[in-house]
Amino acid sequence: MKIGSVVSASVLKGIDAKLELENPEELKVGCPVIVEGKKYDFYCIIKDVYNPPANIVERIAGSGIHDTVPLSGHNPNTVFSKASLKAIQLIDKNGKLFEPETIPSYLSTVRTAKKEDVNKIYTITEQSMSIGTLKGVPEFEVSIDYEKLTEKPFAIFGRTGMGKSILCKIVCNSILAKSSASVFIFDMHSEYGVFSKSDNTPGLKFFFPEKVEMFTLDPSNREAKPFIIDSKNIRPEDIIVAFQDLSSSMVDTLYIIDKERKNNLISEIKNATMEKYPTAHPSALQALQRRIMRLDRFGFVMEGNDTFNQLITLIKNGESIVLDFGKYGRDAMAYLFLANIIARRLYREYSENDYPRLVLFLEEAHKFLAPEIAGYTIFDRLARETRKFNLILALIDQRPSRIDEEVRSQLANRLILSMKEPTDVESALAGVPDKSVWKDIVATVPARTLLLLGDAIRVPTVIDIMDYAQMKKCLNRFNKDDIDEIAKSSDKLFG
Repeated sequence: MKIGSVVSASVLKGIDAKLELENPEELKVGCPVIVEGKKYDFYCIIKDVYNPPANIVERIAGSGIHDTVPLSGHNPNTVFSKASLKAIQLIDKNGKLFEPETIPSYLSTVRTAKKEDVNKIYTITEQSMSIGTLKGVPEFEVSIDYEKLTEKPFAIFGRTGMGKSILCKIVCNSILAKSSASVFIFDMHSEYGVFSKSDNTPGLKFFFPEKVEMFTLDPSNREAKPFIIDSKNIRPEDIIVAFQDLSSSMVDTLYIIDKERKNNLISEIKNATMEKYPTAHPSALQALQRRIMRLDRFGFVMEGNDTFNQLITLIKNGESIVLDFGKYGRDAMAYLFLANIIARRLYREYSENDYPRLVLFLEEAHKFLAPEIAGYTIFDRLARETRKFNLILALIDQRPSRIDEEVRSQLANRLILSMKEPTDVESALAGVPDKSVWKDIVATVPARTLLLLGDAIRVPTVIDIMDYAQMKKCLNRFNKDDIDEIAKSSDKLFG
């Protein structure tokens, strides 16, 4: 359907189209359109729709007669709407694609994109799987290449309530369906196991019982194996990251004790005296001893017991891990503490051994990767180095502006949901070409709509995320009988 004509164009600034629609509400930011040039079809994204100033409108506005003046019947040269477009790809008459290095001529036709146009843009591989539909072309399913997605660090950004959790479940299920990698999930809110605790939707263990093993910090969870950390494996950095309120003198005292200790670090701190550690600051030692008592409520920390080697055995066999937090799900300190310990030990294992690819999903990433704390964690090194040895970091966060800039620069793919805070939008798109175009789109898209940028897809794309109920259909290796059988197996296993 024709929607207008080109009235100005610039390779750098974009294309302006005068609309021939009576109602500009028919167009939405982020939707694709085609500009029909003489040599190329210009595949474009709508970056803005607006009404330019009009004298007749200004004269009748506020006059009380605007309801009696039919603007739609006015000369279209007097009252009209316009759209700003950004060319993404050029398609020649043979269907070959080129980068947009030129512009269409004046009065070139602008029309809505059709499925046959979009088919020329996107490439489907054996590792591709649908994540939703193209915004503005609902009959076209957009697929991600999960092999490419899991080769390098990536991120899911979006403000609270925009659909990060559902998007993460779709991504995890798709990674497992395509066998692109295994995944490790810190399941703070019991969403990824057999069924989600919040909405009862199927989790990873439901769809892939043979690929996913569940562990838990909470003894009341009978569906999962208990997870225990041996206190001798705790390092100063784990405490610094978990507490995040240690003064510099407390940090210095912590390292003094660690350097000279003979027992596990926690016991040594509790029993430390100034006689034993004369170089420590007295008040800092007392404050550190008070704070270390916080760990006493963690029933999963025990001397002489450790589950980590079980994880490594499963990971070596290509299995995925869901670590359920249970009653500790609202305890941010428990998450910071445990995630740092596990990530540090995984980093050591992967740097010394050739293990299958594992994607480590990290929620609330800014709490680990803020500039003032990142140096104490392993996650900044994970972002920079782990693609060399198959341990891939996936960040999930609502405040990318608080994540260290160097870490953000390592992201090869970004899945960005709606964000409003300018500093977060700016940070989520840092280093992206044509950032100014995508900033406005990220700020205006509704919930459960995604901007995908990176090498896992041919061009930057705005996607309406699939309903999670469609996951069963997308996992096409399952038919109804398969799913019924999985459900029966789950009932048998977990009661």
